[in-house]
Amino acid sequence: MKRRVLLCFILVSLGQWVLAANDTVPPPRYSSTVWGNIFTAFYYNPGAKVMPDKGFELSTGLLGYRGQWGDRASATLIYDVFRTTDRIEVTDTSGHPMNVSYGFRGSDYTGFLKMAQIDYRINSWLDFSVGQMLNQQYLTVQDRFWGFRYIAFTYQEMNRFGAQADFGARFTLRPHRNLAMTIGAVNGNGPFRVQSADGVMQYFTNIEWTPVDGLMVKMFADHLPGNGSPHRNAYSFFAGYRTDEWRLGVEVTHVENHLHDKANDLGGTSVYGAWKFKEGWHLLARHDYIRRSMALEKAHYIVTGVEYEPYPGFYTSVNYRHLSQGDVSFLFASFGTRF
Repeated sequence: MKRRVLLCFILVSLGQWVLAANDTVPPPRYSSTVWGNIFTAFYYNPGAKVMPDKGFELSTGLLGYRGQWGDRASATLIYDVFRTTDRIEVTDTSGHPMNVSYGFRGSDYTGFLKMAQIDYRINSWLDFSVGQMLNQQYLTVQDRFWGFRYIAFTYQEMNRFGAQADFGARFTLRPHRNLAMTIGAVNGNGPFRVQSADGVMQYFTNIEWTPVDGLMVKMFADHLPGNGSPHRNAYSFFAGYRTDEWRLGVEVTHVENHLHDKANDLGGTSVYGAWKFKEGWHLLARHDYIRRSMALEKAHYIVTGVEYEPYPGFYTSVNYRHLSQGDVSFLFASFGTRF
């Protein structure tokens, strides 16, 4: 009994000491930011090899909010629009597929929670993040380096080599100002589903190294146990160099046992760059080689174009795209805003 009373006394005293110490430190100043992105375009297929051969599209309608408590804590909330539904599959009692007709299978512009992340800087060399986090496989570095998301998503996102985001947590260690190492775990089911009934989690690690100004080297790997089926693993490598006038990046991806199917491997490479030849003007080019994806096999995808930015955060582009599978070409007039 005496020990319990003594322990309670120590805990209460310690709590009072902590509160008193905090009284001498001013609370961090809170600030907030609201932003949005609109990416839209008109496309035309000169050869009419696919239908529809022309039309308008909206690839992004995004709204974000960020709250900041000094330089130690922050929270980010992002809503985006995306097709969250897919085609309907119906089977008979024997498991054989049946023909299904439907007039509407879900909106291409369904609002969904893309990011809901809490970040806390424990100290100068260790960060902690939790919530629905953007995928470090391609969305936090390569997407920004490419810089023309309103024209085309990165090749990993286009070919679904990994989910855009997922629910989980991660620690980021910064032993040196030029090095960041991350370990974490997520549900492994992407941003549209809760944790699966088996409770299996996906583990990942990410390393980012900037040996000199402008040069970035990045390596990513994740592992999703199969729980009786083949394990799914993904590996991604990126290297990029940029100056004020130009940038050049290359990335390589390999996904083993996609959907936990043995030897169902996906992957490819992407090389892209841009040149600022005049204030407000860029020439851009990209070449993707898709070794295999959910829809393509041994295909080349090329994007070339010119961008004009009349005002900061307001983008326009005329660009040409060609997919070797089917020999399909498109002309695009793309428009983007960041505000």
